[in-house]
Amino acid sequence: MIKRNKTIGSAIAFGISIALLGACGSSDSTATDTTAVVAPATGVSLADVCPATIVVQTDWFPESEHGGIYHLMGDDAVASKDTGAVTGSLVVNGEPTGVKLEIRAGGPFLESPVVTEMYQDNAITFGYVGTDVAITRYNDAPTLAVFNALNINPQVVLWDATKHPEAKTIAEAAKTVKSFFVYGEPSWMQYFIAQGLINKGQVDSNYKGNLLLATDDAAHQGFVTSEPYKYANLETGSITTGYQLIHEAGWNSYAQNFAIRKDRLEELRPCLEKVVPVIQQAQIDYIADPTRANALIISTVKTYDSWWSQSEGDVANGAASQKDLGIIGNGDTETFGDLEEARVNDFIAKATPILREQGLEIADLTASDITNNEFLDASITYKG
Repeated sequence: MIKRNKTIGSAIAFGISIALLGACGSSDSTATDTTAVVAPATGVSLADVCPATIVVQTDWFPESEHGGIYHLMGDDAVASKDTGAVTGSLVVNGEPTGVKLEIRAGGPFLESPVVTEMYQDNAITFGYVGTDVAITRYNDAPTLAVFNALNINPQVVLWDATKHPEAKTIAEAAKTVKSFFVYGEPSWMQYFIAQGLINKGQVDSNYKGNLLLATDDAAHQGFVTSEPYKYANLETGSITTGYQLIHEAGWNSYAQNFAIRKDRLEELRPCLEKVVPVIQQAQIDYIADPTRANALIISTVKTYDSWWSQSEGDVANGAASQKDLGIIGNGDTETFGDLEEARVNDFIAKATPILREQGLEIADLTASDITNNEFLDASITYKG
């Protein structure tokens, strides 16, 4: 398992050229080079208010759900297999902003959870922190979500629709599917058990991330932006999946928030005022035309040379699914990317007892403790 080495100055980086759309070459540059790029004469300038390198710690390998931030990466992008990071100019409409952007992969590249990394490494500007994680870690590592990239959590529970044609929901699938495979003990599954959607005895916590429906009559967790497409395109034969979003089943957390450390709010305020609207608009621009960012995602994954892979079909389907299934959207307000107070408070109320039953010390919180919408541009809205 690859771990991020925090002393990476000697790492050899692998270049990614957007012009080559996937061709990778070696480079002497490293993923932590903080030399500022030339500030633009016109357009957006971040040089005077932001760190020389804005670092975004993601939660997983590069994938279409990360497309908005990859949309801001310049053509000079350089990725490092050793560190699991890609660095280049932060650009808006192709124009440099005067700072660099470093996107760090999560998953096996991390030695600890994203929130822990944020408190161990002051170079991280933003981390991907879901609402449930923010609640869980508030006592020891409080964070503030300042932008919500995905209005709907794309996580689902899937089953073979041909074998279980009557099942349209998780509760209906539980009537005929013997086992539900998940990673460990996710809080959302504990919530479903408490709500009576699934019996505790049906849950198997040993899921390995494989396409289990090809070999077993079971159900498992996954992403609506990924597994249904993969199952439909299996070389061994297409499988039609039934699924329900965990959001639709009641676990309505915001899954992929751009969050900062709460103790850095005032320090980062001048930067947040300028860069958050940039990130906000980039997510919309990615969905409108994901081609360039998807090429970078594929190239970066190839450079990392791990077990994770992304094909052109994978990322194209991922972007299209976010649009077609309403994963990307405004929610109940016209402002794109805000964390709605009523929804967050509703989630806190339902998640707190579940998390406490799991033995966690959960503070008494409200939405304002873990979210901050003040840096969003209220005029930026998603029109589908």
